[in-house]
Amino acid sequence: MKRKGIVFVGSLSLVLLAGYFCPALAETVAEQKDWAPLFAKFTMGLSLSLGLAGSAIGLVIAFQALLGGGEENYYKNIAVALMPSTQGIYAMVVFFTNMGNFDTEPFSVAGKAGIAMVAMLISGWYQGMVCAAGIKSILEGKNTIANALVSGAMPETYAVFALVMTFIMP
Repeated sequence: MKRKGIVFVGSLSLVLLAGYFCPALAETVAEQKDWAPLFAKFTMGLSLSLGLAGSAIGLVIAFQALLGGGEENYYKNIAVALMPSTQGIYAMVVFFTNMGNFDTEPFSVAGKAGIAMVAMLISGWYQGMVCAAGIKSILEGKNTIANALVSGAMPETYAVFALVMTFIMP
């Protein structure tokens, strides 16, 4: 584990040094003299990536439960399994609504991205777990699809709250 960490830090250091000494990047930074838009773009890109990753993780978890139910129950429960996909959509909405503000409001954009990245990753991940449990309970005959959908919507509300907050923040 230590060797991987050393290789990672060394590679990151080499990339940063190469970027620092690269004439094209040095000219761009010298002209711009402001790292805030770059920070905002990096943060928003990370936010989009983690939002999509949260959806992907949640979908993997939910679809594992769906596939465990067999072919006869696949289409009956697919709506529950698809619920975690919305976090990726919300992350894209946050990204596209803030694309024009990188130069004018970089720190506001970075703050919005920070809110979105944490909320979308965690809610997508845990929504997948809740949906998988809902699918399992449906297959065992303990619950209905309506109960599973309502339970799966609970983590969704926090992703929606984060999305709304990105519109409310100045």
